[in-house]
Amino acid sequence: MLQKLHKNAKTNYAIRQEIQSSLQPVAFLARKFNLSWLTVKKWKKRESLEDKSSRPEKLRISLTQKQEDLILFERKKFKKSIEEIYLTLETVIPNLYPVKIYRCLVRYGLSILPSELVKAEKQIKRFRKYALGFLHIDTLYTPKINGKRWYIFTCIDRVSKIAYLWITDRKTKEMGAQFLKMVLTFYPYQINYILTDNELEFCYKALYRKTKKVHPFVKICRINKIQHRTIKFRHPWTNGMVERFNGKVKNKVIRRYLFKNEANLKLKLIIYLNMYNFDVKLKQLGYRTPADYLKQTKNISIQRIVT
Repeated sequence: MLQKLHKNAKTNYAIRQEIQSSLQPVAFLARKFNLSWLTVKKWKKRESLEDKSSRPEKLRISLTQKQEDLILFERKKFKKSIEEIYLTLETVIPNLYPVKIYRCLVRYGLSILPSELVKAEKQIKRFRKYALGFLHIDTLYTPKINGKRWYIFTCIDRVSKIAYLWITDRKTKEMGAQFLKMVLTFYPYQINYILTDNELEFCYKALYRKTKKVHPFVKICRINKIQHRTIKFRHPWTNGMVERFNGKVKNKVIRRYLFKNEANLKLKLIIYLNMYNFDVKLKQLGYRTPADYLKQTKNISIQRIVT
């Protein structure tokens, strides 16, 4: 039997078992094993041979069960670190601090992430480092509103994570060019690269393998000395950054509300866009919002979009 004894223990399992099975009085056993009377009496009454935990029977916990469930949900579902959980829930749970989160995770055996998750994160390929001005652009479908389909053009900067979007009723090459003009007006710095898929609103590759026709979107890129790149066919994960942003738009706006009309949809999208740019703290930016990152590192400010 593997003995797990307290570091200050005066007895081992064999002595404890002998004390429990002996019919001799407590004083006699104390003299025999050179122990105190209280120690012998304790093991005489104890049913097991194990040391009891020093943990209090009733923990003084200020967190409610609902608050603990929120912490555990962030840990299990999104595999967030203690700092990320704190930044997510600091406005939801009053008087929250990182040590309190750590103690909660220890109580439920989640203080250390599974080794397979740590190994998987080490194998993730990191983005090549770029300067400001590398944009990922894509389009997003919405459910029909009053029998009509709407489209959302989305854009996000690879470095600053500043995002921009625009809703329209058509997804054509003219709309793609118009969106690019709006993007170049919105971002307060030089744009050097743009990555899109091969849809018709961005290029002609989906229609022609080789053509001398210049797409309106490509034409604007050339005028502004922007290098336009496209992903490989059937490789949407290449443009994964904007795809993840599209997922956030779907979860936070499109799937959350029922829209009466286009104006209602536009209002919700602009509210979320402003919240993402000015309120959401991102780990990739050192737990700063995209707007704070621009202001602190590049001394550049952006304006909130007015509805």
